[in-house]
Amino acid sequence: MSTRFALALALALTVLFGAASGGFASDGFTRFEIAWRLVDERYWDLSRSAVDWDEAYERYAPRAREASDDEALFDLLEAMYEEIGDDHTAFVRPSRVAEFRERYGDLPCLGVFSLAGELDSAGAPAGTREGPAGPWPAPVEPPEPLRRAGPIGYGLLPDGTGYVRVDDLVVAGTADGVRDAVEALVRGGADAFVLDLRGNPGGRLVTMMQVAGVFTDGFLWRAVTSWSLPIPYPALGATVTQAPLAILVDGDVHSAAEGLAGALQQRGRALVVGATTAGNVEAVLPFCLRDGSQAWIATGVLAPVGGPTWEGRGVEPDLPSEAKLALGTALEALRTAR
Repeated sequence: MSTRFALALALALTVLFGAASGGFASDGFTRFEIAWRLVDERYWDLSRSAVDWDEAYERYAPRAREASDDEALFDLLEAMYEEIGDDHTAFVRPSRVAEFRERYGDLPCLGVFSLAGELDSAGAPAGTREGPAGPWPAPVEPPEPLRRAGPIGYGLLPDGTGYVRVDDLVVAGTADGVRDAVEALVRGGADAFVLDLRGNPGGRLVTMMQVAGVFTDGFLWRAVTSWSLPIPYPALGATVTQAPLAILVDGDVHSAAEGLAGALQQRGRALVVGATTAGNVEAVLPFCLRDGSQAWIATGVLAPVGGPTWEGRGVEPDLPSEAKLALGTALEALRTAR
């Protein structure tokens, strides 16, 4: 951190916390600068963003000085953060914090002001890669009707393969539902599994870690940032099955769902079938601000332990397949892996 930056932010914090604040204009502009600097210091790679962040400061700073109240300042900060152009970073006014926590999970909010002068925070089984060269001769449909384990749909296919459908990694009970579904299928005689993630928009990192823990253990991911050493993430929970596993994906699989498929593929635990995923695996951290607002910032990108990030390239399937043929292709691959 430059001496100039440290002195500037120290002055900002003094104004923010001191009794000598010059009213809303002074306080509001200080809050604007802190929100801008959070992105400048913590965003994972501004060179990949859709905006010149220094130029954005020059455009928005005069408007921040003129903001007359909290709502005007929040409107401005929301608009500035939207220019970054990713699906994860956002300035969140106090009235929307609960909405964001429902959407992304109850992540710990990192305090911004813990140190004066700088922005700081508190505190497949072997053989499954050998699949058929071509698709299953005819489309195969999921079992109907699907049984339910909370938000999870599941069923047993005629060949003894357990089918588990995961719509997203946001809804409460998703990880428990996957665990309950797999346990029920094991009791019912399943000797292989298909995890259908097609269309899954992602969600909570902790849910990703818990679902992975149903099928394997150990450290599977790392968060790559520009401001710290890589942060490792493990699979969570006791493993339920080591049976052969195939994961169905498509271009609408995003974020933590990509991380789930990609990490199990990288580990050699699963065969991935379908189409390349979206390549949108930014890891989000919320930063708490004094006025109750929060800055949700893509501070890093997910990558497998020992491999490059999926950001911008997606998870590539081991067996590319059209959507209508993906399940059949997976079943044939699992047949050879049994």
